[in-house]
Amino acid sequence: MVFLRQGVLKEVISEVFETMYFTDVDFEEREGEGEGVFEYGSETRLEHSEGCIVLRMRIGEKFAKMITANFLGIDEARADEVKEDDLVDSLRELANMVAGGCHAHAPGSDWKLGIPRAWRGGAEEDNSARRVCGLGFTFSGEPAGSAALEYLSG
Repeated sequence: MVFLRQGVLKEVISEVFETMYFTDVDFEEREGEGEGVFEYGSETRLEHSEGCIVLRMRIGEKFAKMITANFLGIDEARADEVKEDDLVDSLRELANMVAGGCHAHAPGSDWKLGIPRAWRGGAEEDNSARRVCGLGFTFSGEPAGSAALEYLSG
């Protein structure tokens, strides 16, 4: 699973936020998942015969509403009017696009992209997973979210 490192994750997340959500994020200097309480989560998997890599993202509510508004072409000033279903769909799409970008870095063609899911509430974690890398990101100097790649053996 050497192809997925923190640098790849940063590159992919930056590209997705810039091109699809019209937003720039900064990454926290220290390694880890970042600081902050993030109300939403999303995940998807890159599956392989030898195991899978799980992409988990946590996003703060204010940031989630803003990027959803941008994604849907709604004026950011009206981001509080974003419907919960649209927000969750947007976060599923975020997980799908980031995982798809990571998939592009995978060697060989036997990797399969899983179906993304998103939710509001606490983290849904698998204790059997082994962390590959994680990072936090900020928007306008405030914690906005985090991402982690975890490996589940076959």
